[in-house]
Amino acid sequence: SFLFSVTQAAHAAGFYIQEQSVKGLGSAFSGSTTSIEDASTIYFNPAGMTKLEQAQINAGVHLIVPSADLTDTGSTLGGAPVTGGDGGNPYSPTPIPNLYAAVPLNNMIWAGIGVSAPFGLGSDYGDTWFGRFDSTQTDLTTINIQPSVAVKANDWLSIGGGVDIQYADAELKSAAQIVTAGESKLKGDDWSLGYNIGVLVKPLPQTEFGVHYRSAIEHTLDGRISLQGTGAGTFDIPGTADLNLPDIATFGVAHDVNENLRLNAQVTWFGWNNFQEIRAKNAAGGTVSNVTQNYSNTTAFAVGGEYDLNDTWTVRAGYQFDETPTNDQFRTTRTPDGDRNWFSGGGTYKLNENIDLDFAATYIHVGSETVNVSGRNALGNAVVRANTGGDIGIVAVGLNYKF
Repeated sequence: SFLFSVTQAAHAAGFYIQEQSVKGLGSAFSGSTTSIEDASTIYFNPAGMTKLEQAQINAGVHLIVPSADLTDTGSTLGGAPVTGGDGGNPYSPTPIPNLYAAVPLNNMIWAGIGVSAPFGLGSDYGDTWFGRFDSTQTDLTTINIQPSVAVKANDWLSIGGGVDIQYADAELKSAAQIVTAGESKLKGDDWSLGYNIGVLVKPLPQTEFGVHYRSAIEHTLDGRISLQGTGAGTFDIPGTADLNLPDIATFGVAHDVNENLRLNAQVTWFGWNNFQEIRAKNAAGGTVSNVTQNYSNTTAFAVGGEYDLNDTWTVRAGYQFDETPTNDQFRTTRTPDGDRNWFSGGGTYKLNENIDLDFAATYIHVGSETVNVSGRNALGNAVVRANTGGDIGIVAVGLNYKF
């Protein structure tokens, strides 16, 4: 195929990367709008900066260790069975870093900035596997720079928001065969802008509500489209493809059961219907190819809590159910996605008055689904049929330094 789906993320449904806070991961992001009391709250709800005691920097890294299995259930090329192996595990362990800083300007106003990678990852099946006419390699990276401000309006209301300055870079490959086997490729990048806004409301001393909205961001990847080695001519031309990322709305509630125990619940809505197709265009605006995606809007639900063991240790745990936006009719080997069940645990160790160390680990089971796509080859006669399944491990460490 020429223009294809973006990568399947190995840690959240679709290709969204939730892992933007080590403390948040420890409770499966069940309290990300209400209960992340360090500078990484900037990503999930910048209004949370008003709860911080002093200026601070937060740095974290999440190591994502994904595994996927695809089994051929009758893939064909020109009506004949396709030769090739199963591609093995197409994913490699990948670190996801993030960095945040927050500073009080006065008793009411905070300023902060975050750097994160909210969409992406990559897959590589090799050039000889049975699904090669659908995909062989995918690399998508996004970098999000988020300057933010928060205002404490009164004792029960805080408001925060920020601008998302986002860079996207993609390289997408698949096999193509006209006379001989070759390769099609798109490579492009783009800068674009979005915004986010959040609110914290505390109507009771023990209960808090958080709401956050992150806008959709539309990228036009500008680069090159090429076809090589098919025995029927080659080309390498300027081209573009749109990458429309979802808007995200989150509502959470946190309740202090007592001075040591805090419970969280959260629901997140993803506007994945923004991602309907990947259309490759040449410099004149003509369509080179178009692949339908038809992603559906999804909802994720999370519950969890944290408990202060003593003055130095806090432990947390959580569960999340995360729907896949992919549909049976259009699911591809680039996004062999399924519904996800998260099981998370973590803790914070207070090293001293200035330094906190965060730890978290998560296991995610990815539900089994099917792939049944056709027309991905240059001749339009390749059919890829497969059963999918997988799981993901995540380990994360972070440091929060207070000035």
